[in-house]
Amino acid sequence: MPIENIQMHFMQDGRPTRGEFMTGEAVFFGGSGAYSVLDDHPWIRDMLASLREAVELGRPAYASCFGFQGLSRAMGGEVISDDSRTEMGGTPLELTNEGVQDGLFGALPPEFFGQQGHQDHVVGLPKGVTLLARGFDIEAQAFRVDGVPFWASQFHPELRRRHTIERFEHYVEHYLAEDTNVEAVYAELKGKPETPEVGDLLARLIRGDF
Repeated sequence: MPIENIQMHFMQDGRPTRGEFMTGEAVFFGGSGAYSVLDDHPWIRDMLASLREAVELGRPAYASCFGFQGLSRAMGGEVISDDSRTEMGGTPLELTNEGVQDGLFGALPPEFFGQQGHQDHVVGLPKGVTLLARGFDIEAQAFRVDGVPFWASQFHPELRRRHTIERFEHYVEHYLAEDTNVEAVYAELKGKPETPEVGDLLARLIRGDF
């Protein structure tokens, strides 16, 4: 099911109003490869406050990658930046026991692939969340906020392989060290698997199928 009528809000323009949060079927938090949730920018502090507000409002919501890291940090978790553990492209993941039983993530197979593109990652989950998916290198890959319909994942359910390659081309100077063989990374990305299993997560959230 294609997702239509998306209302965009850029955090650099200021925090969204409560009325904006209450508009539509669900709220989605994404981000930019040019920034880190560890950056000390006023708009990032505003974003963290908006994530906490979204939790308080209890609206159906999803946060991916930058949003996953931001939600973790906003709720008191620990996020670090580690270039040596960069994940790019389709990455193998698995559901936890809680993930298998979750209303949204339980529709996924026990093992699946998710599109990745990050250097920052969560090393300490905040209190009040349940881990739903783990990776074989970086453990914290998805969680749900306890008691509200708010999910978050390090992987991008909204992207496919071609989108990940496009993002790599756009943000290459942010992702890689100067001496990296860019052509080799590009070839590796093209050989990574597609990620059809996660493609319906956001549509199911909007439908209330959780």
